[in-house]
Amino acid sequence: MPSNRYAMSAERAPRRSIGRERMPFRTNMLTSAAVIAIAAQTAFVQPALAQAADDGTPAHASAAMPADAIIVTARRREETMLDVPVAIAAVGAEQLERYAATDLQKIGQLVPQVILAKTGGGGAGASFTIRGLGSSALDAGIDQTVSLNIDGLQISRGRLVAQSFFDVQQVEVLKGPQALFFGKNSPGGVISVKTKGATSSFEGYVRAGYEFKANERILEGAISGPLTETLGFRIAARGSKMDGYIKNNAGPITLPSDPDHPSVGAAYANDPGTKEILGRLTLEWNPSSDFDATLKVFGDKLRDHGETSGTELLCEGGSRTLDLLGGVFVADPYSDCELNGERTLGAFNPEIGANYPGSNGGVPETRYESLLTSLTMNYRAGALNFTSVTGFWSYTNDGFDNFAFDSTPTVAGANKDHSEAFTQELRVNSDFDGAFNVAAGLFFEDSARDTRGNGFIANVGQDPRYDTYHNWQFLTDNSGKTYSAFGQLIFDVTDTVELAGGARWTRETKRTSQGNSYVNQNFAPFMITAEEGVFTSGRFSDEQISPEATLSWRATPETMVYAAYKTGYKSGGFSNPSILSFGQTVSDLGFAPEKADGGEVGFKGELLNRRLLVNATVYRYTFKGLQLTSFNPSPPSFTIRNAASARTTGVELDGAFNVTPDFTLRAAAGYNKAKYLSFAAAPCYAGQTAAQGCNGVQDLSGTALVRAPKWNLTGGVTYDTDLTSDIGLGLSGDANYTSGYWILENQNPVGWQKGFARINATARLYELDDAWELALIGRNLTNKYYGIAGAEKPFGTPDAVWVNIGRPREIMLQGTVRF
Repeated sequence: MPSNRYAMSAERAPRRSIGRERMPFRTNMLTSAAVIAIAAQTAFVQPALAQAADDGTPAHASAAMPADAIIVTARRREETMLDVPVAIAAVGAEQLERYAATDLQKIGQLVPQVILAKTGGGGAGASFTIRGLGSSALDAGIDQTVSLNIDGLQISRGRLVAQSFFDVQQVEVLKGPQALFFGKNSPGGVISVKTKGATSSFEGYVRAGYEFKANERILEGAISGPLTETLGFRIAARGSKMDGYIKNNAGPITLPSDPDHPSVGAAYANDPGTKEILGRLTLEWNPSSDFDATLKVFGDKLRDHGETSGTELLCEGGSRTLDLLGGVFVADPYSDCELNGERTLGAFNPEIGANYPGSNGGVPETRYESLLTSLTMNYRAGALNFTSVTGFWSYTNDGFDNFAFDSTPTVAGANKDHSEAFTQELRVNSDFDGAFNVAAGLFFEDSARDTRGNGFIANVGQDPRYDTYHNWQFLTDNSGKTYSAFGQLIFDVTDTVELAGGARWTRETKRTSQGNSYVNQNFAPFMITAEEGVFTSGRFSDEQISPEATLSWRATPETMVYAAYKTGYKSGGFSNPSILSFGQTVSDLGFAPEKADGGEVGFKGELLNRRLLVNATVYRYTFKGLQLTSFNPSPPSFTIRNAASARTTGVELDGAFNVTPDFTLRAAAGYNKAKYLSFAAAPCYAGQTAAQGCNGVQDLSGTALVRAPKWNLTGGVTYDTDLTSDIGLGLSGDANYTSGYWILENQNPVGWQKGFARINATARLYELDDAWELALIGRNLTNKYYGIAGAEKPFGTPDAVWVNIGRPREIMLQGTVRF
């Protein structure tokens, strides 16, 4: 007779049982690998609350596990946080909701040494950095060094940072190279987001919020429960609308070379002007104690005021833009060139917009849609646990923007990026009674990415063939296939010592075809871009074996020391620049793989009767062929190149102390020295002279990597108390400090972000039975404006860079009703 998961608790399983993992499914192309099914909160954030995994992982907990142990499945087997020899930071649902952390940028701020940045210059759309290691967002052809895992979908594309994430059970950050347990291993780390699953009884919630500064309104909710004795569901939805936290002061400007088509000033009073609707369906089927399946489908539709809508210009001498045909720099009198919540971004003249394909009439706009699906099936046969994960994800990002980043109508792009992937993973994990256990798996990925760019850098008039104003249409067609296999052997040397080792073999093939399907006949004689109808094609193929080994020792039942040797690998490929320059060939676009190797030593402890939790890690990793993106502002284009080598060396320490069950202190500190060991042929920044170290290229050997602050310091407190027999009060406060770092990879001095501090706080009134909650949430209360990514202003002066800013002060009133 089938077991009833939704009417009774799941069966207990042996300690080494593989966790049931939620992973995306559908019928098309690319995605990713393996799930981190995690059911708890980290010692750093929420120390003592372990939850049964309702994400498809059976709520296993052996007798050896305390009832409130923090359970993770980072190694594809269920282990406590104390048992797993991996550097992990995790944030649970309570902490995410406490600070209304509903997108990856906000989530990243809760974890030291992590920067998840949305960028505004086109390209890949975002950059993820852990311990100073990450990839640029400025080229659509690059995969991220730090990858995302969303309900099991392993994704290396940055665009997904744009969308919100809600109804989340926990987020985990695996730091350092992750070679074994992810289909396309990630040399910089993995960010894992796991949303909530079905529940054993009918329940749900409705939440509404209003953020005062940006005039942001949100409404979300979920309902969950059993459909039959063996089938459960969860439906969740969210909608939001925001005017914006940046004021647009752009005014009309006329170029000397084009007096008949002045810009019309700001299209919107405030940016980024986001509107978003998301929905997710979860189905969980548990027909027997030996088999279970979980399906998740997650869709998103987002609109905002363009890819640059979260940026400001930072300049030393005022914003000036080259009028290419006029041969003069045109000043923008409306720009203040400071990071202060004000900018100038002009819309294009309507006559040009009406005859500019994909330009939304010359008004900046982004239209983003995504679909993430997963199907995870687990079968347990004695001591062997088999898992199949079928995944599919797809997104389309289509929009128009003024990439002069000011009032002048000189540089524009109507860009579209469509990416999708299909993945299939098969794994087996053993649970033998003896000293040896094994894990093994196969992974396949089929991916495709197409981009379109209708570019504009000067009004050369309408093409006589089509009456269109844009200068060129650049198309790319990219595809890839990945075949991978891994194996790991775990040996219990003694009752307290474990030795684990394995390797992943990966073979990856990529193809590209790039060229201009159109060049304005009035623009072609300038020979700036490649000829119309001439496409260049290329193929890249490579394979790699990435080994890994760990030795761990449970010195006492409450402490563990481990040492790990790790490697990482990311395939090479082809750059997808915004403009294919005249005479540029496929060999100019190719870049080599990125590899990492090194190790770390860690300590984990639950001390003072498990009231004090401490994690400490010392690490050192060397990276060869680090993939970086350089920007040429005139004409504006990005290309990927490999730095010779880099190294990260650092120390991380975090802990949490339960003073009482209702009073928790937490703190974390990270020191990270991330530098280039050798980068003698680094690109110069705009205007750099020989006296400043530029001789065609510059030598950045020994200098810091981009977005790699040396210090990250955080501290916080959470206190809950009963006001009456029915009502409680919860107070939280956190402060964090980040030391200075480079925003631009070429180390343009204008792009140095000084160290800064942020303070978050929240106060909650809630019903003790958790039926309702009213919260006042404050983020970045000091209203600090700071940069997280950027590049030089296209056709600008050397002193001008555009900067994606972190969101300034937020004050939100939020109410939640649960039923």
